[in-house]
Amino acid sequence: MKFTNTQQGPRGLNAISGPVLVDPGQTVEAEVYAREQQHIEAAGWFTVEGDYTANPGGASAPVLQAAASDASKELDGLRKQLAERDAELAKLKAKKPDEEAKTATEVLAMASNPDVQFMTFKAAAQKLLGDKTPAKKDEIVAALEDLATQP
Repeated sequence: MKFTNTQQGPRGLNAISGPVLVDPGQTVEAEVYAREQQHIEAAGWFTVEGDYTANPGGASAPVLQAAASDASKELDGLRKQLAERDAELAKLKAKKPDEEAKTATEVLAMASNPDVQFMTFKAAAQKLLGDKTPAKKDEIVAALEDLATQP
């Protein structure tokens, strides 16, 4: 058989006699088993003239089919793992904190606690006051006091 490398770099063949390196544009004559035909055609690296040599023992291509089957099983397993991970991430993102909403009195107590940072206090106040939350601490405290005194 004749194999001509149509690529810009050297390419190899798995010939019966062993590996054969074919330089760009070079044509070589080599005997290759029929089981290699799928690989050679799939790569598209060579133009081929002639017939492949029959596989030893008359086997067609069970090795290639078994390898493809194993790869398919592995891909299916990886896809399943990825789907499980994505589902777990979606659950974690949707999960709400188990703490109940604070009352206006509890949020006011946060304002005078030196261990509570301003942004934590402001976030708790925003849950109660919504979009009308003032920007300054004293204004937020006044709004919370109004909210606490309302029935």
